[in-house]
Amino acid sequence: MTGTDHPDVGGIPQLVAPERITGFVALVIQPNSPTILKAYDLAQTLMPAAAEQVTAPGSLPHLTLTQCTLRDAPRGRVREFVARLDDTLRGTAIPLGAVVTFGAGFLFWCAEAEGPGRRALQAAHEYAVTLAEGLLDPVANEAVVEATARAFADESELVANARRYGYALIRERYLPHITLGFDPRVGGGRAAGSSMSSVPHTMTVDRIVLARLGRYGRIEARFSV
Repeated sequence: MTGTDHPDVGGIPQLVAPERITGFVALVIQPNSPTILKAYDLAQTLMPAAAEQVTAPGSLPHLTLTQCTLRDAPRGRVREFVARLDDTLRGTAIPLGAVVTFGAGFLFWCAEAEGPGRRALQAAHEYAVTLAEGLLDPVANEAVVEATARAFADESELVANARRYGYALIRERYLPHITLGFDPRVGGGRAAGSSMSSVPHTMTVDRIVLARLGRYGRIEARFSV
């Protein structure tokens, strides 16, 4: 999908996807420019000094629909997912609100739990996770399964999700958010899942992007399919 980038994300590599796509990728929502700027501002304000990772100019704040490790996925099939999701969500208004801690040090700016935008987002997510069907790399995905078991105390539902779809927090457990950063000091001792604040803001979907993910879910590259 095409569009005009905010200048602060223009440095992220834009690659042409190969005919067969292999590796850890995600289908993500690229927000409109005001949301990108607001995410940078929140991250700068709320993350600890010298944090391990901060969402800042040069990175792309995004909301993940699904992520998984693919093996030899035909580009045409992946293109169908991107196109359908883009047709469905482009221009949709999605309210954001609670800023919560998660896991060992993530800070998430979360989508509101109710409303038409959230329902559209949920439906798109439940379609997006089916990208893994028949295309998941079972060998590479074992690392995802093992990490899920460690992170969630071997919770059977989440481990099963990770094994089948490459992504644990799906469907009823889906937690759509923009990651503001990662640092073990996040939350100041609060329990994971604690709300640090509420920052109401309406995000507009700019486009759907196929992205290659790196450490802590940071986008390393975007693909044109």
